[in-house]
Amino acid sequence: MFEFTLFVFDNWYFSVPFFLFLILYFSAEMKRGGKRLSCNELTNAVNKDNAILVDVRDREDFEKGHITNAINIPYKDFDKRLEELTKYQDSPIITICAMGRNAALSAEKLQKQGFKKTFVLKGGLTSWNQESLPLVHQ
Repeated sequence: MFEFTLFVFDNWYFSVPFFLFLILYFSAEMKRGGKRLSCNELTNAVNKDNAILVDVRDREDFEKGHITNAINIPYKDFDKRLEELTKYQDSPIITICAMGRNAALSAEKLQKQGFKKTFVLKGGLTSWNQESLPLVHQ
């Protein structure tokens, strides 16, 4: 660890741009697809604002357990099935996946199609499970 610190200080002209790049990259990734919602915020959005839940995991994973009333549109089919969501254009839409990456990409696609209220479940279904929240099993 000491050698690493020495390297960073000795080569500051490489280190500063590298760390700046990392900060900007992760900042941009966190904004992709819309605001990140916690599990509690998701529950409030569904109960108060009638938010639509779109689970972008594969069908098999969805059937093993999903949040109540979630619509399953697998990420690999998302572009082909996007028109299914047009009736919800004015509603808040929360995308969900296992960890959050595909959900953010899906929400970004929705934004490009004119959806204004897109959100992503922060941490995906993993965070939902960590909080021991209920799932529907088919």
